[in-house]
Amino acid sequence: MALLTSAIQTYSILATALAAGANLSTSVITFPALLHAKPPVLTEQWHILYNTGITPVVGLAATGSAGFATLAYRAAVAPGLSSLEGGLWTKRNLYIAAAAVTIGFAPYTRVVMWDTIQELERRARRGEADDKENTRELVLRWGTLNLWRGVLLLTGAGLGMWASVV
Repeated sequence: MALLTSAIQTYSILATALAAGANLSTSVITFPALLHAKPPVLTEQWHILYNTGITPVVGLAATGSAGFATLAYRAAVAPGLSSLEGGLWTKRNLYIAAAAVTIGFAPYTRVVMWDTIQELERRARRGEADDKENTRELVLRWGTLNLWRGVLLLTGAGLGMWASVV
């Protein structure tokens, strides 16, 4: 049992941290380079970047979150696994928080970022040739929102790590 718990802990923390790293590197490293392009090329490059990142980030975050949820369940049914008894910051509660924050990137994307994503995708498909509709500002907004999405994922990894060491 302890080996399985350790394997799930390791995978969940690493998967979530990798998702956070991929997401954050998009905003911190790759994204600034895109901003030098003219609007039609900018939206096309953004579209490629966005679509390339969906599968690995979503897959890693979803499986990491599922792992944290599994660990929360295991901590609840086998209280001996928890080094903390009672209180808010039990292993179970920390794993629940890690799972919720990690998968929370999906509703964040849908609720907070979706209009921006849809407009950028529309512009990428049309290949707009001018900047009269403030394409650069729209891409900058996406970059800022994406940075916060990465922070959510990193927070999930941190909570999972905390739960694993207490």
